[in-house]
Amino acid sequence: MSPGRRGQTASRSRKNGIRPEAERGATPRTADIRQPKAAAPDPEVHRFLAAYIIGVGNRLSKGASNFYRKHYSLGMSEWRTMMAIGTSNHRIVREVAEMADLDYAAASKSLRLLQNRGLVNIKQTNRRGRAVIASLTPKGLQAYQKLRAEGLRRQRRLVKAFSSEEITQLWALLQRVEKQISHMNAAE
Repeated sequence: MSPGRRGQTASRSRKNGIRPEAERGATPRTADIRQPKAAAPDPEVHRFLAAYIIGVGNRLSKGASNFYRKHYSLGMSEWRTMMAIGTSNHRIVREVAEMADLDYAAASKSLRLLQNRGLVNIKQTNRRGRAVIASLTPKGLQAYQKLRAEGLRRQRRLVKAFSSEEITQLWALLQRVEKQISHMNAAE
């Protein structure tokens, strides 16, 4: 980059509230992000907490998806859908989508796949407008119990290195992060 363009970029960055690399230094200040002191230098993207959480989540999701596909021929959307329906016999598709943290189209697609496999009943109701109700079949309930047990077993492996107190603290911190999402995503 030419010296003239570097100056233009630097002044543009200052206007956007972003300091150029030379001004902010190679590593973030402690106030910017809390990293373990023994951590090796990370790529720039890992200096943003949300991006780091997304990356960890993606790796967890990929591992879980591979596991459930290999052992149950189900993807994570279907697993999440099964967990959202649970033992309820009257989940509306919108509720399933919200509980599974899926968009409506993905939840509907998962429900159709699960219905085709005989794991879920789907019926339209007149009592709740045009709502579609989902519930597990007896075969689906058996699958749900196995999938839930596997999910809990995998979770125990994930947190094995943590004490009970640390697990409680981790849940509390993640819930606090979740509560901040709407504030972070609000238009400025």
